[in-house]
Amino acid sequence: MKKDTAVIIAAGGKGTRMGQPKQLLKIGGQEILIRTVSAFKKVKRIKEIIVVTTPETFKVVSRKIKGLKFAPAGKERIESVKNGLKEVSSGTDLIAVQDGARPLVNPSDIEICLKAAKKDKAAVLGVFVKDTIKRVKNGKIVETLKREELFAAQTPQCYRAEVLKRALKKYGNEIFATDESQLVEKLGIDITAVIGDYKNIKITTPEDLIIAGALCKKKK
Repeated sequence: MKKDTAVIIAAGGKGTRMGQPKQLLKIGGQEILIRTVSAFKKVKRIKEIIVVTTPETFKVVSRKIKGLKFAPAGKERIESVKNGLKEVSSGTDLIAVQDGARPLVNPSDIEICLKAAKKDKAAVLGVFVKDTIKRVKNGKIVETLKREELFAAQTPQCYRAEVLKRALKKYGNEIFATDESQLVEKLGIDITAVIGDYKNIKITTPEDLIIAGALCKKKK
């Protein structure tokens, strides 16, 4: 298989809810960020992985996994993705953007999402919500949303390289967007929803660490 994909791993979070940077916290005896990078190392079509983080964190990761590229983290996610994009080699066909704090992503789901992006220009991994979702205004429930239409976006989010570059060039000043697929949507490009795995959680709170640790044990 042709190695046609670059991965941008956004790992610049300060971990304010965890009391310390979460990327190097361990689950199942291994650092969160190491687990995330290792999942992508298993995907054959990936030719390069750019880790967007602090120099200190990159030093730790690059000691354990060779051949990674570094980009400095921005203050917001979109800034980090833009910094990572600068390090992507020319001639790259696809770009996947991944949260550094999603260490349980399945390599086979990564492959499916990349394949969908190759075919359809853009694809986002995610799951349909399990809970009934309410819209709240001024502390009052004003609407119940249709659960079957609600999709919780995960990562990776995969794009043809020219699509992501165009979205960031046109809308990259919207630094408070919570993911880059919002910017791709504004280009009028349909994004394929790829059904992923509920285990692909983002480590955000101390409770997530406990859940991820349990899932690691179950995997063994």
